[in-house]
Amino acid sequence: MPKKTFSLIFLLTAAVFSAAVCAGCSEKKEKRIVIWTNNSEFASYIELFNEQHKTKAVLVYKENPTASLPPANDELKPDIIVGSRLGTEKTKRYFEPIDYLFDRQYISSSDFYPMLLKAGEISRRQYLLPLSFNLPAIIFSTDNEELIEDDYMLSLEQLRKTGAAYNKKNKNDLYTRIGFAVQGSDDFLYLTAKMFNTKFREYRNSFTWNSAALNESIKYMNDWITAENTSSQTESDFVYKYLSMPDYKQVTSGRTLFAYTTSDKLFQLSSNQLSKIDFRWLQYNRLIPVEDSLVMIGISRKTGNQAGASEFISWIFNAETQLSILDRKAKMDLDTNKFGIAGGFSSIKDINEHSLPAYYTTLLSNIPQAGSFAVPEKYPVLWDDIKSNVIIPYIKDSLKNEDGKKISSIEERFAEWKKQSFN
Repeated sequence: MPKKTFSLIFLLTAAVFSAAVCAGCSEKKEKRIVIWTNNSEFASYIELFNEQHKTKAVLVYKENPTASLPPANDELKPDIIVGSRLGTEKTKRYFEPIDYLFDRQYISSSDFYPMLLKAGEISRRQYLLPLSFNLPAIIFSTDNEELIEDDYMLSLEQLRKTGAAYNKKNKNDLYTRIGFAVQGSDDFLYLTAKMFNTKFREYRNSFTWNSAALNESIKYMNDWITAENTSSQTESDFVYKYLSMPDYKQVTSGRTLFAYTTSDKLFQLSSNQLSKIDFRWLQYNRLIPVEDSLVMIGISRKTGNQAGASEFISWIFNAETQLSILDRKAKMDLDTNKFGIAGGFSSIKDINEHSLPAYYTTLLSNIPQAGSFAVPEKYPVLWDDIKSNVIIPYIKDSLKNEDGKKISSIEERFAEWKKQSFN
């Protein structure tokens, strides 16, 4: 078993064991703060909190905290829940409004990115607080820096134009280089659909989307592939033959100019790997789309320890606390460390602008600017599974369907996925 995997399992197992041991702590004078999350970083955060506070916190690991609501009768009830997609129609009734944290000056709304803070509102009240987020990035080899015009961001059109200029064929008319392979990343296909304002979002017990926008995005990607990289099959063959390697190696190998990644993956690379690549944020209409994995934190409506929950939230959204977290991570050099705060950029502007670059020096030249983000929609609880099994396969099949044959619709795929998943 890899060292990193073992360390992660050990930390989470220990934390869950601690929570189980404390299940009978209600008779004690000091109530515990029970935190549900699937974020492995919280094991370390809770340890730091417990070192500094009389009230203690315990972690209960939930693979999908949102899907675990409401709590079962025989399990440890949460005071705090941390995860993605907490603000759905299904889950909002399980959280209590937390506007009082601002009213009593536990935390300040001015510390947050406004658009991220607004994403935690339900019916104009603050139910959730953004904790961390990630952004899409395009990486390239430092050997090719002179080919990149924009200093901070790249648009789809820039990616297409600059990538096409890098293409090269051999005497047999076969590609030896493709500047950017649209089908090289499933996540890129989905993100492009999002950037065309497809508006996938939760709707009752399912989801809805803008069909015209989705069709437009697929047409755009199909035109890109055929105009610049010959055909869907030709591009797919190139990806299979040359790009079956980590993103950073794709660009340093010279086979491609650009590769798609996300900030959490980018800043997990070693300093040696990062020294050979540079990056730009991917934007559409001058806005960088925040990844669907936006991490939120909320207080359970049925918390038995509101005071403790408020204390923990006030603590973790303190800039000094987050600086201590970053410093502690750097000193401990844990294998389980993820990028930044809770695996992403902090929702606190000051941390990203003044603290993170000290630990991730590559950021010094390209810190994301406040006001440049597009926040994701509210998605169904099981959106990751729906995206992987329904949305992305539909886009991929649409791009491969060069002869115009009928393919299964999103509705048909979703119905089939539900049948297989819940029967």
